[in-house]
Amino acid sequence: MSNPGSSGMDVWSFQTSCLRLDLDSRGQIVSIYDLSNGKEYLASDHNVPLLRVAVGDVVHDPETASYNAEAQVLKLVYGSGSITAQVEVSVKLTHLTLELKSIQGADAAVIMWGPYPTTISQTVGETVGVVRNDDFAFGIQALNVQTTGGRPKEYSGMGVGGENDAAARTDSGSAVQAYSREYDGGVMGSRIALFGCPAEKALETIEQVEIGEGLPHPMLDGEWGKTSTTAKLSYLITGFGEHNVDEILEYARKAGFKYIYHGGPFQTWGHFHLSPGDFPDGEESLKRCVEKAEKAGIRVGVHTLSNFITTNDPYVSPVPDPRLMRTGSSSLTTVVDETSTDIGVADPEPFREQQTLSTAVIGEELIQYRAVSEADPWKLLDCKRGAFGTKPSPYPENADIGKLVDHPYRVFFPNLEMQDEMAQRLVDLFNRTGLRQISFDGLEGCERTGHGIYAHNRFVQQCFDGWDQEVINDASRLLHYLWHIHTRMNWGEPWGKATREGMPEYRFKNQDYFNRNLFPRMLGWFQLRLASNDVEATCCDDMEWVLSKGAGFDAGFALSTSLTDLKGNGQTEAILAAIRDWERARLSGVFSEEQREHLRDPDGEFHLEPEGDNAWKLYPVSYSPVFSYQYEERQPGEPAEVEWEFENKYAKQPLRFVLRVLPGVGASQEDAVICPSFQINFNWVRFPVRLFPYQYLVCQGDGYGRVYDVNWNVIQTEKADPQSPELSSGKQRIGFHCVKGARHRVEVKFRTLGHPEPVRAR
Repeated sequence: MSNPGSSGMDVWSFQTSCLRLDLDSRGQIVSIYDLSNGKEYLASDHNVPLLRVAVGDVVHDPETASYNAEAQVLKLVYGSGSITAQVEVSVKLTHLTLELKSIQGADAAVIMWGPYPTTISQTVGETVGVVRNDDFAFGIQALNVQTTGGRPKEYSGMGVGGENDAAARTDSGSAVQAYSREYDGGVMGSRIALFGCPAEKALETIEQVEIGEGLPHPMLDGEWGKTSTTAKLSYLITGFGEHNVDEILEYARKAGFKYIYHGGPFQTWGHFHLSPGDFPDGEESLKRCVEKAEKAGIRVGVHTLSNFITTNDPYVSPVPDPRLMRTGSSSLTTVVDETSTDIGVADPEPFREQQTLSTAVIGEELIQYRAVSEADPWKLLDCKRGAFGTKPSPYPENADIGKLVDHPYRVFFPNLEMQDEMAQRLVDLFNRTGLRQISFDGLEGCERTGHGIYAHNRFVQQCFDGWDQEVINDASRLLHYLWHIHTRMNWGEPWGKATREGMPEYRFKNQDYFNRNLFPRMLGWFQLRLASNDVEATCCDDMEWVLSKGAGFDAGFALSTSLTDLKGNGQTEAILAAIRDWERARLSGVFSEEQREHLRDPDGEFHLEPEGDNAWKLYPVSYSPVFSYQYEERQPGEPAEVEWEFENKYAKQPLRFVLRVLPGVGASQEDAVICPSFQINFNWVRFPVRLFPYQYLVCQGDGYGRVYDVNWNVIQTEKADPQSPELSSGKQRIGFHCVKGARHRVEVKFRTLGHPEPVRAR
């Protein structure tokens, strides 16, 4: 265990099955050694203290160390002998643990484990705290809620990377790190695990650490959450209640979804009162919905924003709870009656940052104010008394007045005690109703309690510990300790954008993040919607683009919609069938790595067609540029048609296209695009239809033209006249015209299919 190092100092070796960590008598790590491959990974160009201790503004490195092997306790001495710390060291087969047992001689504000530098630079999992190359993984794990992966922001120059990075890149490779604060759960008992293992065993080793050290170890349907297929399931987000849950369940069944998720079930946040329109009997109504879903093999979840408190919640109105979090407090400089609109305060500083709600609290009254006076005597100006249903009252001089913390979502926040109460309310709701999914959206609000990342950890841990059943829980921000509890992150929003334009780079970048942090992959939220403003209604081609990316990354997604959109979109049935087929294929693992690489291409388009049980045909798809046509008066004898050129990358095949009509400047409501016609290889094909703005004409290669309204509902079907010619392979010119006179604009996109590849469940 102990031996003299090259400098003559004692060196203690702590050895697991794959890792040897050497510590010298200065309290410095002098080796991080891969026993399997006989390779040193410590980046040793500077000192590597095992434990730093911050007292006030001063950060102390250990000066000497001694080790009691029998007690397994390491004694570290700081500040010329004035400060001592005792660290218990425990060596396991897969990892070793370090726990701070005591500090004497000073009140430590912060203690820091590391950073511990390595020469590994290939893959740095900043959140999970694991760095890897092809051969070896080295990692740190915080073992309780008061131990935070990352570095304390108040000590500049201490640590590496971002504040919440349990691992970060360095000039020499990478480093891992953690810390604890006295006011965030305390420094005593701060505890970490360090491990080294073959790179491919990193996730397996973390599971052993979880089990061995009593960390949260969520199971989903009998399998660890980090490797469970359930963690990667796609799901349906939509509003529902007792009046329509049967319809929603039927739509979910058609798509093969195993989870439905209510995007806004609560009338208030804080007490989490359910909306009476959806759940007239409150929790009993929700419980009956959950029971119906369970009979259909479907689980139910709900969405909220963690510790956000709405202004209509009993924590706020009619009597505000004194535990609502303040930015600061002052006192009144004058007597205030029930009608005063300018209120004198001794100290203006807590009120200068007005935020969204600009709310002060005196006793049991909330008061909104427009501004703070620019000079002494300091006043809150143009106050609205009795805000949010509270009661205006008189107050004496020197009465306490505070400024509440708020947020652009028009919400307030709790202190830590009230946050615990809110977490328990969520626990009780889930246990009483049988809910099985939640997103910890807005988790950053926990910082408003004044207790930093510790408050995040505490809130999520309390929910996890209290639930009676397995609950899928998404992270809004993934933090090191919470990596163990959160099932996944499902980031990426679709609002106001076409399907392929809704944050695609962000969504794909996230997949790299999930990979380096050993986390189940998700693609984010997508919409099944009706046409709105400049955004077209969702079509099946859009959804197959989403599904192909999901298959390539082996990532699930959320489909956000409403019952109105489901009923109103004419392609709903086709979209749900496509989801069922693609997701069944993805979860069956039928795609080869080569196929998945192609599917991940952001510009790649694919079509999956079922072929018997657990077998499909995968078609590559190509779209031409969008060609545009608008009628113009021309000189006598000049051809009225336009000519477009594009390349069919695949074999000869039937004509497929999507034509859309958009309103032209100066066009009347009676104007129509009449008999659109295409010339292919000197042969014309005509579609005998009349098209009005926002209608589509679609040909799927079967010789028919189908006219759809703005939301993809079929209006009419007409046979092409004469039979539609085929597209040749390679470059070609296509002529287009329609009966002259219509001033509307026509957009056309051609669709070609490549040779299919068979995919089959193994």
